[in-house]
Amino acid sequence: MRRTFATLLLLALSAAAVHARQQQPAAGGARLVDEFGDVAISDLMARLDNFAIELQNEPASRGVIVAYGVRHRFPGWPLRRAHMSRTYLANTRGLEAARLSAVFAGLRDEATLQLWVVPPGAEPPARPFDLALLMSGEKTPLPFDRYTVIERGDHSESEYGDLYPDDAGLYEYFAGVLKLDPALRGCVIGYTSRRGSLAAGRRIAARAKLTMAKAYAVDVTRVAALGGGRREYKMIELWLVPPGAALPKPTPPARKPRRRQRR
Repeated sequence: MRRTFATLLLLALSAAAVHARQQQPAAGGARLVDEFGDVAISDLMARLDNFAIELQNEPASRGVIVAYGVRHRFPGWPLRRAHMSRTYLANTRGLEAARLSAVFAGLRDEATLQLWVVPPGAEPPARPFDLALLMSGEKTPLPFDRYTVIERGDHSESEYGDLYPDDAGLYEYFAGVLKLDPALRGCVIGYTSRRGSLAAGRRIAARAKLTMAKAYAVDVTRVAALGGGRREYKMIELWLVPPGAALPKPTPPARKPRRRQRR
């Protein structure tokens, strides 16, 4: 009887220990709430709303948004989206900005955002990646970021806010990389919409370059502004150019050949 009782007690203690280990947060106390890739803005907002609820339920914890990029697929985009998410949580969901942080943790095969709840005293879920290493070993231009924009007077179709070429926040991380490595050059390619004039693309790129120079004291001689032609929507691309490399070539969609009329 005693042996049976001892066996049952050991099994119960073992099960309790397993359950306790399963309930413990991962990564030294930090708890992963969500992980996803390139999702629509509406989906992102819904995920951030759920994240806000988790943080509201744990008022002593911090919220950390960890971004991972892909080297040749605009690695600056996840970093920018992570900081945009932090702004949304603070301004729209009312969380204290001091409780929130965004970290670019490096490169992966797919762009990823992670939402972490970090209790007091817990280790951070990721360490910041040195953006100066992005161009390590690169011999050709690297696409850094890309986004659609509108200009004053354009019809807006966005429910979540519009981006303008003179929005200084769009260039913060790009300018930061240029400052980390004075040997690098930057290139801004502006695209106009399907019905826009070709001069509009050059104008968009020039405004982006001027905004970058004014907001972050980037030497204008280090940044080239190119018109890229027409695309579906107005767009800006930011490129990092290593020493000795040629500037990237714009890539407007190929035009369909016109059919010859039969006579």
